[in-house]
Amino acid sequence: MAQWSSARLQQWTLDQIHRYPRPLWLLASANLVLFTARGMVLPFLVIFFGQVVGLGEGLVGAGLAVAATCGVVFTLVLAGTIDRFGARPVLIATVAGLGLAYLAFAWGTTPERFLALMILFGLFGNLYWPASDALATSFLPPARAGEVFALLRVANATGIGAGGLIGGVLVSGGGLSEYRQLYLLSGGLVFLAAGLILVLVRSPGRAARAAREDAPALFGWREVMRDRWFILSQVVLFILVTAFTQIQVSVPPYLREFADIREGMIGALFAVNTLIVILAQVPVARALSGWRYGVTFALAGLVWGLSYALFALSPWLSALALLAMIVYTLAELLFMPASGAIIVELAPERLRGRYLAFSSVVWGLSWGSSAWAAGQVLESSRPILLWPGLIALLLMGAAVSLLLDCRPKRQASTPAAEDQVAVGRD
Repeated sequence: MAQWSSARLQQWTLDQIHRYPRPLWLLASANLVLFTARGMVLPFLVIFFGQVVGLGEGLVGAGLAVAATCGVVFTLVLAGTIDRFGARPVLIATVAGLGLAYLAFAWGTTPERFLALMILFGLFGNLYWPASDALATSFLPPARAGEVFALLRVANATGIGAGGLIGGVLVSGGGLSEYRQLYLLSGGLVFLAAGLILVLVRSPGRAARAAREDAPALFGWREVMRDRWFILSQVVLFILVTAFTQIQVSVPPYLREFADIREGMIGALFAVNTLIVILAQVPVARALSGWRYGVTFALAGLVWGLSYALFALSPWLSALALLAMIVYTLAELLFMPASGAIIVELAPERLRGRYLAFSSVVWGLSWGSSAWAAGQVLESSRPILLWPGLIALLLMGAAVSLLLDCRPKRQASTPAAEDQVAVGRD
């Protein structure tokens, strides 16, 4: 019986591996390394610059807003290079740039240096997303985009969780020297990820041909802006990304200062998030196949609102932080695959780089503006007001997202597109 069960498990594992092409697995492996470094840095970014260095949460929030603004400009200017030259070379360059930024974080101890580093971080951090997503979705048909994003999300979340745990251990002393070791190690891991993509990941031939033959001229942006359903989807994403942002920007310093939860425990909370995503993200993405995007986003917004209500109450009962992280992760499982799949479904293949780049800009603007606003509230005399304001915004986002379900149904899929698990299909 045990041998039979072991054989079935082995066969199931092989079947899952064979569902995806080898280059996609290699890209996911590089993402695992990259996001381990990211997980080491982001949960403690505001703590380091705002509290350890002493720049203050207000200045740090403003710096993150500067990063987002610069990232928007950089992404809009260079997004066409993804369609013209292909996603892979752009991705390698952006990952290498992120490695340089992470290394330099260790010496961002003055306001001038910090703001300069935020500009560098914004330049490369925003362009990374459309390049990575365009390369990943080129390995499978668009109908399977939800599955692609779910797979990459598992790799990313594994790295974020492992990095958060490692980072929490490395900076448990809370001193400047510990944080510098953290940034040096994370920068080295980012450069390793760039090397893995350079050496191991190759673009599919059809993607390269599309980049050469179908690269649109400047009017391509006009076509993107005329797609009203795409623009509506980005309004929804702008609102909901605010919730996604706060788990890294606001929750760690809030728990540290007001709930007396230290860095090691904060890292453990992110590890819980990781474990749930690893186990559940792909199955949830498949289970949601056929759900409408509006319902998916609305449900995610409501669940996120509940999670932040629990975080707000953590200073009175610290155990609520764990429950809040679990509830937050449930919303994340709904939101993440759908947020990428809707773009791939709406975008013509020849303009996919621009569509993904525009969405990256929306993410950056939401991340930067909400980080700045949250920093101002956390530094105010009543930081608790951050959470009811965020919950009200999420309720509005849930209502707006239901408008996406008014979109006319697409025509029946061709036989080649029947094997799909994309989240939120009409």
